[in-house]
Amino acid sequence: MISRIITLSKSVFFRFFLFGLVLAFTQEPFNLPYFTFLVLPLVPYLAIKFLKTSTEYLLAGFVFGIGYFGLTFIWIINPFLVDPQKNIWLAPFAYIFFISSLSFFWALAFYLSNFLMRDEQKYQKKVFFLSILFAKAELLRCYMFSGFPWAILSYAWLDTPATIFITWFGPYIFNSFIVLVSFNLFYSSVLNSTLKVIFLVTLLLGLKDEYLDNSFQEEGEYLTLRLVQPNIKQGDKWKKENESNHLEILINLSNNGPRPDLVIWPETSVYWLPEENSEKLKNIAGQVKSPLIFGGLRFNRDTKKLFNAVFLIDREGKIQSTYDKTFLVPFGEYLPLGGLLKHFNIFNNSYRLIDGFSSGTGLKLIKNSELPTFLPLVCYEALFSNEILGKVNEATWVLNVTNDAWFGNGGGPKQHLNIARMRALENNIPLIRVSNNGISAKISKNGKIEEYIALNKRGFLDIELGLSDARESTIYSRIGKDVSSYLHLMLLLSPLLYYSILSKRKKGEQSG
Repeated sequence: MISRIITLSKSVFFRFFLFGLVLAFTQEPFNLPYFTFLVLPLVPYLAIKFLKTSTEYLLAGFVFGIGYFGLTFIWIINPFLVDPQKNIWLAPFAYIFFISSLSFFWALAFYLSNFLMRDEQKYQKKVFFLSILFAKAELLRCYMFSGFPWAILSYAWLDTPATIFITWFGPYIFNSFIVLVSFNLFYSSVLNSTLKVIFLVTLLLGLKDEYLDNSFQEEGEYLTLRLVQPNIKQGDKWKKENESNHLEILINLSNNGPRPDLVIWPETSVYWLPEENSEKLKNIAGQVKSPLIFGGLRFNRDTKKLFNAVFLIDREGKIQSTYDKTFLVPFGEYLPLGGLLKHFNIFNNSYRLIDGFSSGTGLKLIKNSELPTFLPLVCYEALFSNEILGKVNEATWVLNVTNDAWFGNGGGPKQHLNIARMRALENNIPLIRVSNNGISAKISKNGKIEEYIALNKRGFLDIELGLSDARESTIYSRIGKDVSSYLHLMLLLSPLLYYSILSKRKKGEQSG
């Protein structure tokens, strides 16, 4: 067994690794979604032809994942490069642990496909089982251990007509649909052919909708928003001596040109505690002269809890609303290894490494007499489709403030932008994104980028947000997260149950 695996590793396992690398080209910064159909149809062919045991399937799925996640998330080492003298030694350990954890889901799918179908002789059934289990593995990755639905295949298809499917059933069912169609592309059956026809019809309907969407629509009343992107380097951001200079950059960008109806600064724009510095807020408001939304820190002295928060202040500098970030970044904001990170002074994050951030009480709408109702999302929170789905119905727009300076200059910020675009598309709602170093953008309700400030550029962008737009709910938002989740599970489980029952029946007939 060991000698055979060593022999295979010289050729077959390396091919699975290469397939994973090529599949990663579907994601940003490459953005080549049709590579999906170049890679995934060949994966089951290679597995059936060369792999024999469940252990071999396990290893093949694992190296396939290493190739895909390894290239897609190469930017994950960037936080350790902010202060490389202290943290660079941790980068390879964090990177390997991270991509290995994600690859485990694919390895499990491969292993179970062979273990459950080892006696099946028909290749098309074996491939179909593999595709179902692979889709289930991706679904588990989106939900288990707080969930990490980043870089699912459906995100790669944002700029194609096929995204109309997302407005019907959401990104997770679309992700499984892509897996099933592409894995079974070379195999014929009634079910496989039906899936292919549905995919083709979806593309045609999407093309039709794109043409219809180009029609001119007269807009009514507007709200002028100023998006401020200060482009402050992460290595300088939390240094006390830079505090006044960074604040001056934000204020100067906010004061250029005509006064807008609302100014928006990115996540953690100020480093002091706004609730305990009312004079500073009055000073900022006196210079900005517009209502202001900004990210900052909130500390509850009664509970000794620290929050990553969003504040809305009026023209006098009074806090009108706050929102505490609910979904925190593992190992970055809430610290399973907080003591270890604090000991090594990881990222040199002043307040943030006292005890880590605490989670807020849940997503909530901000309602204010001067502003249309909106849903604030802080950075990572834009990742969670189902949770947003339940809160966005009463909102007129969504705001996503973030600090992508951690992610470097590669695929990370662009992938994060695509995540925000997906939330706009699936809910048919405009989304405004404001980032420290980019990419800040106005995203239309169909997920298109209308205006933006490029990555690593300092500047501001005045955009008009329509207030009289009639927003129709998508099918996905109407059926809700529970129905969508149950439907997804049913779609994935029913073929497995069918073939399992059919297989047992055939064995009973043969033994009889």
